[in-house]
Amino acid sequence: MQPTVVTPTAAIRPGRFRAWQVAVVLVLAALAGAAILLQIRGWSAVEGESGSACASGSAVCPRGVVPVLVISFVVGLAAIPFVIAAVVRRPKVNAGVAAVGLVAGVIAAQALSGGLHAAELRVAWTAPYDAAGSPATEGVWTAGSSLIRVRADQVVSYQAATGRQQWTLAVPGGDIACAVSAGASSATVGFIGYGTAGGACDQLLAVDLGTGQQLWSKRVPASWKGDQGAGFVAVGGDTAAAVTAGAVLGYDLRTGAPRWTTLTPPGCSDQTLAGAQQSVVVLAACGRTFDVIDLDPASGKQLWRTPVPGQAPGYHFAILSADPVVVVDVSPGQPEQVLAFGATGHLTSTIPVGDLDTNYYQGFGPQIAVSGGLLIGVTRPGPSGGGHADVVAYRLSDGGRQWLLSMPDDVLSLRQDGGQLLVIDQSRPSLALDAISLPTGSLHPIGYIPASIVNPSGASVYSAGGRYVVVNLSGRPPVPPAAAIGG
Repeated sequence: MQPTVVTPTAAIRPGRFRAWQVAVVLVLAALAGAAILLQIRGWSAVEGESGSACASGSAVCPRGVVPVLVISFVVGLAAIPFVIAAVVRRPKVNAGVAAVGLVAGVIAAQALSGGLHAAELRVAWTAPYDAAGSPATEGVWTAGSSLIRVRADQVVSYQAATGRQQWTLAVPGGDIACAVSAGASSATVGFIGYGTAGGACDQLLAVDLGTGQQLWSKRVPASWKGDQGAGFVAVGGDTAAAVTAGAVLGYDLRTGAPRWTTLTPPGCSDQTLAGAQQSVVVLAACGRTFDVIDLDPASGKQLWRTPVPGQAPGYHFAILSADPVVVVDVSPGQPEQVLAFGATGHLTSTIPVGDLDTNYYQGFGPQIAVSGGLLIGVTRPGPSGGGHADVVAYRLSDGGRQWLLSMPDDVLSLRQDGGQLLVIDQSRPSLALDAISLPTGSLHPIGYIPASIVNPSGASVYSAGGRYVVVNLSGRPPVPPAAAIGG
């Protein structure tokens, strides 16, 4: 009888096949574990950060969530049945291998899924609380790396990076601020209207934003009482302008020296004004018409004047931008509209904005941005109380809608920061800070803001000193007057 010869290759080939099969089970189990966790985390991010808005437009979906959900679904659909079949066929070997692979996949996906969620923003500093009974915010300026909060009784400058209080200036004579010039990142001087509590807003104050020094103050013949917002005083170029009972007055911004007096047109009364680098824009009520007037800030000379006729009794108006000139017109019984004017005063477009929130909010102004040929604002929720306040952009050239961004939840604050908008929205599980591209309307989540530093009754966010600084209407406990996040 011939002896049986077993070749080496016949002895080890089955073993090599089993090792390869085990490796495949391990890899597919890892893919299955990762796919399951990514599906859970992905849908959680969609529901928690964008709600139903993600389904109607990917612009507000959490970063990267759509491709992750699609890829993990396809991978899971292929891998999970194979792993189950492998465990059923060889339970003693493959069950343990599959368990190890699932755990490894879950751990790997855990790290990856962190990028699907906006981060919780760290609070860098909070300003000391205002005392009980302290008045509210009247305005905010940013100057370089500083943020300046104008309270009705004092002006306080904070170093935005650290929260260090740099200077404090009390409103003269124990009076209260009743008007504040609009803020600009290039501003070096702030301009305030003030007066006695309950009395006329009839005095002016210029403040050096770098040192907190009072540059000058003076009384003007004005009779308006109460909070005048930004419409009583304005800065145009290096001129400080103020509305009085019968004229608009221009002063050297740093010295207070009188520059010019432009009388109110006959039959009209000047109501409000706004400034830009090359213009001071005035709105004057003239019976059933209001006039839009553009003045040279250096000389006070009228550059152009355009009447807007057909106003019903009880109409009101406001300036949304001085460069370009954009005005909101609200007349009883007529649809609210925004009027955009060209450089020579011609009306370029009329934009119906019945769904746009053009209200002036104390301390922060309207939630409107005008930039790059666009008017951007926040829509009002539906009349039944349902739906969210979204963000919309209209073209100033023809009044057409450029884009509409469905937000995850109601917008609490909107403010322009260069080529983007900074928006606080009331997302779950806490408030969220988002950046929106002005040209395209695309949204980028920045992170979550702790609710403890935001006053839901009034707040806005500013970029200064490498931080995002939240300023609240009221700084009384439990919410600070200002707090910085990020960095």
